Amino acid sequence: MRATDLQALAIATVSVNSAFDTIVSDVSAALNTLGVSSRTLHQTPGQPGIGLAQALIGHMRSDGMPSFILSCNAKDRFVLRQEQGRDITIHEAWAMPMVALMLDHPALHLENLLRAPQNTIITVIDEGHLVFLNHAGLNARTQIFCPHGGPEPIPHPRPSRERPIDLLFSGHILSPAPIPLWLDTASGGQSCVRGGLEEAFDAVRSEGQEIYTALVAAFQRRGLAATPMALAKHVIALDSYAMQLRRHEILRNITCRRVVILGEIGDSRGLDHHDLRGPTSFAKTRSLMANAKILINSRWTFGRGGHERIFYGMSRGAVIATEQSTFLSEDLSQEIGMFALPHDLTTVNDRLNERLNDPEHLDEIRARGFTGYRQRHSWQERMSRLLPYLYDYYDAARSPC
Repeated sequence: MRATDLQALAIATVSVNSAFDTIVSDVSAALNTLGVSSRTLHQTPGQPGIGLAQALIGHMRSDGMPSFILSCNAKDRFVLRQEQGRDITIHEAWAMPMVALMLDHPALHLENLLRAPQNTIITVIDEGHLVFLNHAGLNARTQIFCPHGGPEPIPHPRPSRERPIDLLFSGHILSPAPIPLWLDTASGGQSCVRGGLEEAFDAVRSEGQEIYTALVAAFQRRGLAATPMALAKHVIALDSYAMQLRRHEILRNITCRRVVILGEIGDSRGLDHHDLRGPTSFAKTRSLMANAKILINSRWTFGRGGHERIFYGMSRGAVIATEQSTFLSEDLSQEIGMFALPHDLTTVNDRLNERLNDPEHLDEIRARGFTGYRQRHSWQERMSRLLPYLYDYYDAARSPC
């Protein structure tokens, strides 16, 4: 089987100041580049285009080509009928697998994933998330590590000297409460739960452990329920808090230059020395990436994967300052388009200044990132990871029992 034998429908929900619909469109474009006949259906929140989606799916079935449906976070599931109280989905009845493109930790969308059809292929951003899926009983569904990627790189990116923005940050910064107060709130006042959360938080923060794995160990030591269902709310809460705390700490500690910050700010105290521009469309964000010398990315709870801001910034010619990641270890150690933010933030200004004061060196880092970007970090590369699983699925479906 070849990619040109396949047809796909990628479903994107459009919302203001969100990157999700852009990501799905870029994924669909990458599939087309690889030879898949892929269409993108854009829909608005609360008014999904179910009728149009079903009509398009019906056309795909009548075409007789092997087809699949790509859904963000396993949100879009199409039910054909019910039999004995069980939903029979189009995905299973018509052999059209769902590709669940996960854009967050799977704990945030566990209900969707548990309802997803058996012939779902689940992608995860971080390799550590596979443990959560297996513990949740989702190992019957195909799972692959497929970190975020980026779009086609722009031609002839501006050299660093011509970029007016020294430092750019894109993402929400919802002011985190002090750690003791957060622990009190997240634990609901239960001392045993509080102790488990505190231990897991320390393991994530100091040792870089994956959040779910750290919570399982901490809760089991206290005799607390440590199933995915019991821990999902704690995974979500700890993931969000750890991310927001680290972002706030990084930006508060950067005093060498003014950072242009795009995103919702919960409380500007400690950040008012920066240029706070508020929520911004992703189109504008990408434009500013093309005018930034360095893009700061902090999503340190993806320590075994890659966040899309890294690769969208690279595609626009910005050099990325990001967190340590086993997936990106070679890129970070060799400064292939990026370099690592220090764990100890007392040195963050020195690290940023060293590079900003040497624009030619920044251009060298960027050039290394641009070389082989399509093969290493584009959505095209990520989708090439997916296609073999689809080939296997259709080959198995055709084989006689």
